[in-house]
Amino acid sequence: MAAKADERKTNFEIVPIPDLAPDRFPCRHRVLSLSYDESLARTRDMLLSAAGVDVATYTDLQRALQACRAEDFDLIVIGHSIPTHERRKLLEEVRRSCAAPVLALQRHGDTPLFGADYVFDASQSPAQLLETVMHVLESTK
Repeated sequence: MAAKADERKTNFEIVPIPDLAPDRFPCRHRVLSLSYDESLARTRDMLLSAAGVDVATYTDLQRALQACRAEDFDLIVIGHSIPTHERRKLLEEVRRSCAAPVLALQRHGDTPLFGADYVFDASQSPAQLLETVMHVLESTK
């Protein structure tokens, strides 16, 4: 029985943050990150912050929309933990409030969030998410 437990592989990945930060972005980029899942929101915040991105993370969509109206952001990230029907409405609200591009995270098999500027498969690694965000931010300079 112990041999089988030792053979299990985890999905845990160590992302080499020191190699990515902080000179990757000579000027700070502002990202608004939205999620209903507190642990995913915190993890995404830590990952992006460690790479030199200024992140405003919200699990309350009304507060996120208020921030979107009040501040300038370079990218809006909509997490996959938000149900599809709410994501559509949220995207409409974001489009009315912000000029920033939208990166929608989605699980494999979910209905794509039509109207988003970028879509990321959330089953990919944190390193791939970070590279995608960095690519989007660098291309929108």
